[in-house]
Amino acid sequence: MQMVNGGIYLYEPPTAADPGGTAALAQSGSEQAGLRPYIVVTRNSLNVASRPMVIGVPMTSRTNKANSYRIFLPESELIPDEGCDPFVDSVALCDHVRVIDKAQIHKKVGNLTENARHAVGLGLAYVLDLP
Repeated sequence: MQMVNGGIYLYEPPTAADPGGTAALAQSGSEQAGLRPYIVVTRNSLNVASRPMVIGVPMTSRTNKANSYRIFLPESELIPDEGCDPFVDSVALCDHVRVIDKAQIHKKVGNLTENARHAVGLGLAYVLDLP
């Protein structure tokens, strides 16, 4: 599956109980766990099929979590793919950015608008202290 920057994909992080898992990525503390939408934020030139990983930001529908680095995304900025359920108002948790294994991605469910991609980029810049 080809990944695109700003694409929204259903991803399930591995757990410590995953047999044969090569990554030690068990959820702990306040890390996001379980099947959830992730926004791919890796630039498209790095999302080529030969690379097994992309960088993603998890989404939540708990809009009370929004702040300067947890970016509120109104449903109008989330474009569902054909045949997928419509989105609800969500928050991009830019402080939970992680490298994700393409093999754990279930399917693509939508895209961000250009405006939403820019907003998530600003949230990441804040978290990473980028100019």
